[in-house]
Amino acid sequence: MRADTPPAVHMRNITKRYPGGVVANIEISLTVLPGTAHAVVGENGAGKSTLMGVLYGSVLPDAGSIEIGGAPVLLRRPADAIRHGIGLVTQHTTMIPALTALDNVLLGFEPIRLGTLDRQAGRRRVEELSAQAGIEVDWSASAVSLSVAALQKAEIVKALYRGARVLILDEPTATLAPAEADRLFAVVQGIVASGASVLFITHKLREVLEHSDHVTILRGGANTGDRVTSETSADELVSLMLGPDRSAIRPAEGPREGPRQAEVALQVNGLTVRGRGGRPAVHYADLSVRAGEVLGVAGVDGSGQRELAEAIIGLRPAISGSVTLCGDDVTGRSVAFRAAAGLAYVPEDRHREGLILDFDLSENLLLGRHRDASAGGGRFLQRRRVLADAERLLTEAGVASAGPAALASSLSGGNQQKVVVARALARQPRALVAMQPTRGLDVGASAAVYDAIRARTAAGMGVLLFSLDLDELREVSDRIAVMYNGRIAGVMDRDEAGVDRLGKLMTEGRT
Repeated sequence: MRADTPPAVHMRNITKRYPGGVVANIEISLTVLPGTAHAVVGENGAGKSTLMGVLYGSVLPDAGSIEIGGAPVLLRRPADAIRHGIGLVTQHTTMIPALTALDNVLLGFEPIRLGTLDRQAGRRRVEELSAQAGIEVDWSASAVSLSVAALQKAEIVKALYRGARVLILDEPTATLAPAEADRLFAVVQGIVASGASVLFITHKLREVLEHSDHVTILRGGANTGDRVTSETSADELVSLMLGPDRSAIRPAEGPREGPRQAEVALQVNGLTVRGRGGRPAVHYADLSVRAGEVLGVAGVDGSGQRELAEAIIGLRPAISGSVTLCGDDVTGRSVAFRAAAGLAYVPEDRHREGLILDFDLSENLLLGRHRDASAGGGRFLQRRRVLADAERLLTEAGVASAGPAALASSLSGGNQQKVVVARALARQPRALVAMQPTRGLDVGASAAVYDAIRARTAAGMGVLLFSLDLDELREVSDRIAVMYNGRIAGVMDRDEAGVDRLGKLMTEGRT
């Protein structure tokens, strides 16, 4: 790059305030060079997503300026950012559920030939970009039928399809298995080699150190450091993210040995479950979760994890097989019955399935619990008891908020997830099914979520933990099961579950 080449992006003194005195960004400056991968790290609530929203035109700053390629620009809406070659892939999908994945990608940028939509040309281009990215998506499927990971992949292709020269990726690997994440970063390096720039937000410091050229660290809405990645370390990044008083925070390790003689909290026998199109997505699954144990479930996305979890909690009927909760057969019973019997659920997507963002926190914590004594029970809710119960749960979960009356949408991602987990554990369940409970969370928020879960496992709750993060599974699980093409390919103790062995089971179904 020539010395006189202007930065791809130069954000100067960006400040954003919200009602109630919250300052999300405090005079943040950020410079991204052409042809580089630039990471942005920080705790949940540090101001990362707000800053990227300013660059994408979806958040209007109160002060500051932006230059793209050396020229000052006004980004008042996403259309302005797209016109200036900026693309954004967020943690949560923006796709319209009723449209196909292909139509979502083409929407607003439809290829026209002789005055009509040239769908074939659009599909060819989308499939070409998908192949280059090593991404597989059923482009004819409706968005509502796709998993979170598949939607994330489609969003990446959508941004590439729009020709972004500065691509912003917000937690791009949060739903990807290790091999898929490696392929994604190979795509990132290809984009960088072409002269374009990639800005990515991540909580995985290994990704920062391995795949970025520069890194900016945010804490409390301010820039606490800019580093050349090759000249920094994970310890320095953690210190800059959390501050010297909290830099020793790490997720606590789970027990090395599970409770071998404990009773079985959750038993799945011969479960076969239909997927999209009526074809079986899960084949004769057998799993046993002991009381006080965390059984992790690994697998490449789309191996049947979602369908298995939904069948266990009652959201999806099974073709055959049984589900037993602490010895009681709950096969064929409703979600509400299973919940009342002691089966809790943390869904995969806190926005789409876990929270109603326009409801306040007391209302969100009440969902599914409205007949509990803490809410008054009976036919009428007692608002004072609901608020008092919500205040207690928020305090116990360490949720940073303005109180039970605050809207769920006002919280950071980490605090939203704490609310979802707090609600799931509020009934002191006997078994918990958790789908990627720390997706997109930083070190501190992840530790808080698992501390809450461990407190219940210590009291005898069994946990079935689905995750695409092998490091996480090996950190917190007592045993790990691997799904491959809808089948349980193997179950092993954590000490036996090396990354190579897990990866071979995930991709080949055998070791």
